[in-house]
Amino acid sequence: MALRPRPTRLGHYDVVAKIGGGGMATIYLGRATDHVAALKVLRHEDAQAVDMFLDESKLLSLLSHENITRTYEYGEDNGEHFIAMELLLGRTLVDVWEACVARKLALRLDLSAWICARVADGLAHAHALVDERGAPLFVIHRDVNPSNVFLTFDGRVKLFDFGLAKSLGRRAESSAGIVKGKLPYLSPEQIMQLDVDHRADVFMLGTTLYELTTMRRLFKRDDDVDTVKAVRNGAIPDPRAFVAGYPDALWSIASRALQRNRDNRYADAGAFARDLDAFVRSIAPADPSTLVGPILDELFPGERAKQMGWLRSASASTRGAAGPTLPPPAPLPSVDPKERKS
Repeated sequence: MALRPRPTRLGHYDVVAKIGGGGMATIYLGRATDHVAALKVLRHEDAQAVDMFLDESKLLSLLSHENITRTYEYGEDNGEHFIAMELLLGRTLVDVWEACVARKLALRLDLSAWICARVADGLAHAHALVDERGAPLFVIHRDVNPSNVFLTFDGRVKLFDFGLAKSLGRRAESSAGIVKGKLPYLSPEQIMQLDVDHRADVFMLGTTLYELTTMRRLFKRDDDVDTVKAVRNGAIPDPRAFVAGYPDALWSIASRALQRNRDNRYADAGAFARDLDAFVRSIAPADPSTLVGPILDELFPGERAKQMGWLRSASASTRGAAGPTLPPPAPLPSVDPKERKS
């Protein structure tokens, strides 16, 4: 298949350089008159891919929350379907977790709880979303995990990649028998292919909270079959037994989010966030957001300067000039109609 040439302009944006790609989309750096953006461009124009891309585009355009990646514009230009999103500088939460594990470091409990509280705030906004007429859209992210959470050098937390989100009025239909999302983070009802609601996202965020505060994987096993069994029936070890000083209050919050019977979980993500914030205030009066940048600098030395260099270099490019391929300074959500299990 011949490679598609890099577009020179999409919507209000000059296309400066390719910064990444994966799945069904390519990511470019775009420049408008007053800002830069990450341009997510669909690579495959088959009907299912277009429907999924349009579903995500419309949903993202309705979301407006400080803990969800901002969308500026979406549309089709010269046959190219695209979404213009805010460009973020930093690293994903999974990058941070893996770097800590490699160095045998542990994230501070107050910081881990605060990060998850911000994700919960973003989820609460998405879950409460209504359409232009005020009708509920019943949004469920369905893929909440550390690879879809971004930490910025200036201390912000952003949930991204709504490519698998379920909402009322979706164009694309889910394929029967296909489990959507990353297996080690799915809720039991997703594994069993039951009808899901917003409490599935609460469970997935509970798994993320557990792993951040213990530095251990919870349900991940050597093969998918054992991982599925662990999600459905595996024991959830009490972290107080192996993490010195693990607070009772934090375990109470995590265990409630991880109830396999969803009727026993948090009824909504907002309540989850409030309990996490109360815990953070009880042990850390300082603002945990001030910790994010220094931790990124410690774990990824030179990364901040390198990413700022990419941005300055790309922003200085002239319109239509052949731009370089730059390492991605932003989260790169993919659009892929196939199952994602890792």
